[in-house]
Amino acid sequence: MTTTGGNNEIARPHAVYPSLLAMASFFARSKGLQSKRVAANSFARAPRLREGAATDFPFVLAESTSTLNTGCDPREHPLLLGKIQNLRLACRGIHHRVLLPGEIFSFWRQVGAPWGLRGFEIGREVREGCVIPTRGGGLCQLSGSLVEVALTVGCEVVERHRHTALPTDVPYDPRRDATLFWNYVDLRFRTIIPVLFEAYLTGESLVVRLRGKVPPTSIAQVDTANALTAPRRIGASCYSCLQKACARHCSPSEAAQDRLGKVAFLLDDSQPEFDRYVQDSMRPADQLLCPYSSGKVRRDRSDKQLARKHAYPLFRIRRAWRLRSAVSQGVTVAKAHFELAEFLAAIYGRHTHYDVEHVCVAQTLLPHLWRAGLLGGRTFDVLMYRLPVKTLERELDKATSLYPQSRTLAEFRAPEWFAEVEEEALAAARRIVTPHAQIAALFTNVIKLAWERPEKTIEVDFEKQKDLIVFFGPTLARKGAYVVRELVKQLGFALTVVGAEFEEGHFWRGLPVTHTTLQQLPWRSIHTVLQPALFEYWPRHLLRAYAAGSRLVVSPFCGIEEDRDRGIYHVPFGDTASALAIMESLLASRGNLLCV
Repeated sequence: MTTTGGNNEIARPHAVYPSLLAMASFFARSKGLQSKRVAANSFARAPRLREGAATDFPFVLAESTSTLNTGCDPREHPLLLGKIQNLRLACRGIHHRVLLPGEIFSFWRQVGAPWGLRGFEIGREVREGCVIPTRGGGLCQLSGSLVEVALTVGCEVVERHRHTALPTDVPYDPRRDATLFWNYVDLRFRTIIPVLFEAYLTGESLVVRLRGKVPPTSIAQVDTANALTAPRRIGASCYSCLQKACARHCSPSEAAQDRLGKVAFLLDDSQPEFDRYVQDSMRPADQLLCPYSSGKVRRDRSDKQLARKHAYPLFRIRRAWRLRSAVSQGVTVAKAHFELAEFLAAIYGRHTHYDVEHVCVAQTLLPHLWRAGLLGGRTFDVLMYRLPVKTLERELDKATSLYPQSRTLAEFRAPEWFAEVEEEALAAARRIVTPHAQIAALFTNVIKLAWERPEKTIEVDFEKQKDLIVFFGPTLARKGAYVVRELVKQLGFALTVVGAEFEEGHFWRGLPVTHTTLQQLPWRSIHTVLQPALFEYWPRHLLRAYAAGSRLVVSPFCGIEEDRDRGIYHVPFGDTASALAIMESLLASRGNLLCV
């Protein structure tokens, strides 16, 4: 097997090509050799390596980086995508595995059989003088990187086979030459020190590293095994050669060519801003995966731009049940959301088509999909609605020091690996897509969406003044409840509170506070909404109140741009003095309509 490529259309000289008899002979011989290897492995089988952590192996001993796309004929592009999928799957069996002294690394033992049932696709293989499409083709790029790093750290190569031929577009390096064929053409080596493998795909490259517990030695090992003869070159594969009389000759289907540049949209919920963006971006060949069956991301049946949609409505039932269970058991809802995102990401990982070249992924799924390697070999955009975990937790730590009496600020913490992986994935993203102004300000590669705002509903009624001051709860420290309470104490205005109380008991005791619900709230009577929250990801209620003529006193973390001329005021979270100055001026205009 070898990497996908081939950019020349070359006829075989004298029309020499394999006969059906020769192909049958190869099939019979290969099955015999595979059976022989199975029998041999039953007596001396290499172990499957255990998983390890990179933190236990802090030193990079060797690294190999190779390009995924070496420049292929457009007709062979499906084979390139097949190779990338095969590498993606193979890396999962090798990444973060530990090889101990005396153990033998076996490529096929770690990767397993390259069968279609396991997700492997059609790539390129060099066989009997031809470059042919075959299941699992392209894995030699990984074996070449593995033998390169193994030789660099002085591993003993137990089994290695060299190519007799290579496509013209594949660079030849004798230290990387290691061919494969399931299961009897293997790559095996052993090491004298414990090492950890890293094997993953970036958007353009395959990266393989060996990490150790001690720094690398300064003496590089040299491979002296076998006298090297450069393999001959083959210019075209069965997808692009001229020998149509050959029994192996085949051409990529027109459907495969039409799917070039295919995009997968992986959503976790329906939000109008993202729904509109996805709907405007979809093409007929694209793939849409979402947990709702009749969601808002759709087009009229007569519209030819309808993408292939795969819905998982049972997930919504599971999510509702899990969240209710978390509340009844007293478990933090954030933990339940984390588990649900991991579960949904696993579903999408199994159903994302191998020929997807670009992914538009919801932020909650991003760390799980990045960690699983699904985004390797692809470009991707992130639909982002909350702050990065590291930024969010830094702000929560500041808030905790500001309000140490609040127990609710300690609820939102992600696992350490999650924060690290999210940061790494966001750095690799092609674009960040968000309607949230504060999130957009953190990135340069951003597409800023407009908020979906309700239609203006202001009706001039001189008999009924706009005099309500409203706090959209619930009563939590992260919603700005402590600042709002201090404003009520100092200025003495009546406050209408929406939502339940989760801070200490009787939080509003002794203050002119009225509790209500969203259904009972007289929206057109709202003069000012106070929401100096630590974060507000979907400010739907704020936008609705603003459409009804209300002023907004919010923190920048609410995601709405400041515009004082139009009644939108920013105050930093926890800054009572700034909020006090703004409210004093707004109370002077209480009862007046907001003209925007």
